[in-house]
Amino acid sequence: MKKLLIISSLITFIACGGENLKENPNDPYKKIEEIQKRKEAYTPHLPINYQKITVPSKLKYYYQSINFNKNGEALKEDLAILTITKHTKILAYGERHPFLEKANADPNNPQNILLVYTGESRPKSHIQKRYNSQGDVNTEHIYPQSYLKKYNNPESPLGDLHHLQYIDSNMNSSRGNLPYGEGKGEANRSTKGKFWYPSDEYKGDIARMIMYMYLRYNLPWNHVSTEGIGLFLKWNAEDRVSPLELQRNNEIEQAQGNRNPFIDNPYLATKIFGEIKNYSPENSWK
Repeated sequence: MKKLLIISSLITFIACGGENLKENPNDPYKKIEEIQKRKEAYTPHLPINYQKITVPSKLKYYYQSINFNKNGEALKEDLAILTITKHTKILAYGERHPFLEKANADPNNPQNILLVYTGESRPKSHIQKRYNSQGDVNTEHIYPQSYLKKYNNPESPLGDLHHLQYIDSNMNSSRGNLPYGEGKGEANRSTKGKFWYPSDEYKGDIARMIMYMYLRYNLPWNHVSTEGIGLFLKWNAEDRVSPLELQRNNEIEQAQGNRNPFIDNPYLATKIFGEIKNYSPENSWK
């Protein structure tokens, strides 16, 4: 009888031990599975059928040289050449304020500007300038300035208005040059401080600005994303183009000559890079 009890106890112990091992959060096999699932979730795929697009009449003057029946690398190259060619006015970083104030003007209060990541409206008098060094609003490079300076010609992207935004000075310090990563709610650092995420209503704005920087300057994704291009394709689909983005695109074209094509039509990102499963952006040129 004692032998049966001992055997029974041993079986119970082994079974329980097996269950504990399976639920162990540090199980290396479980971590590998999670990494693989995350990788798959941010891996772009080509759509089975591309949606038809028709350039609206108000933008035909700008895109008249582009054949939008092309996809992938061919379309990317054509749009890159157009974006570079149309960039006729290369602004120095120090020239930005008059143009950026118009681009980021609050439509509901023209004396104010809207801040990136949060959408907060603040008076233009708060902008930090040479004669107003105590201002609590300064300029954010969406593609971090520290990485731009690693390239051969940093001056050109440094003053490009398409990735410059006004920002709360404390928030600017908090973001630093952290890459973007997935988060929810208000803009903040991740809990472990390894990446930065914008508020939900600014995710698409950030994605389309970064994709512009890739198109215009061929800048890599690894410095600015924890999930490569996949993160920005997801955000591009999740957050539709805002009135501020449209305003900025028009004002910046007036200032430096070129537009951000991903603001004009977010679906162009799908035609070039593909899509993330279950996330398809708006095609604004149907």
